[in-house]
Amino acid sequence: MNAARPTVSILVATWNCVGLLGAFLDSLAQQSWSDWELLLLDNASTDGTAALVQRFRERLVTPQQLIWSSEPDTGIYDAWNRGLRLAQGRYLSFIGADDTFVDAHSLERIVALTATGADLITARNAYYAPDGRFLRHWGSGWTWRRMRQSMTIAHPGLLVRRELFERFGPFDARFRICGDYDWFLRMPADLRSVHSSDSILQVVQAGVSHTRIGQVYAETFQAQRRVVGAPVAAACWALNWAKYGRRRLIGLA
Repeated sequence: MNAARPTVSILVATWNCVGLLGAFLDSLAQQSWSDWELLLLDNASTDGTAALVQRFRERLVTPQQLIWSSEPDTGIYDAWNRGLRLAQGRYLSFIGADDTFVDAHSLERIVALTATGADLITARNAYYAPDGRFLRHWGSGWTWRRMRQSMTIAHPGLLVRRELFERFGPFDARFRICGDYDWFLRMPADLRSVHSSDSILQVVQAGVSHTRIGQVYAETFQAQRRVVGAPVAAACWALNWAKYGRRRLIGLA
């Protein structure tokens, strides 16, 4: 790891997920790219997460790569905002505690795109059902016109330049599911971005963003209304429900 400032800060919010977090930590330890710092932003877990984290720290050649912060929070965006204040990396990556890298070179492939000088580096992810069934590779490049309709980029695993948070502010912690979408709607249409068609993470569609669809679309409407107004947001709400119904019919939701 670069002693001055790591290339990437990986932010992971945790809460009583010791049974899932180990797989992510193992996949991170196997990465060929090592110029990262990991911030584990814990909501005062009581299930042994702290002991797991300590064992992982002992495996690291440079223990300072791991930052452990455990205190009560109000949700994932509150935890990530805490991480924003602690992170030192030039780019930030937000990853779920139950996600894993596709292979040992996943992080290296997406970090290589920082050479372009882009402010936002997106990629795809491989999505699986809770029963292990593969669903699809998903995630598009940045297009604000499409983003104002719905979340079209895969947030887990992408890289965003830290200065964007200094310019546009932190996440709105009042959101429970769509605070990342709300934040991306603040970005300018001409945001410097680059996209990789590689899948970076394996993501199981078991979290609240995949199981509480009604709340997802309600929060999406709330975020859109601030930017495009209520009539357009209402039209997007109806269209998103129609698209969800189609995904259910073909087994992708």
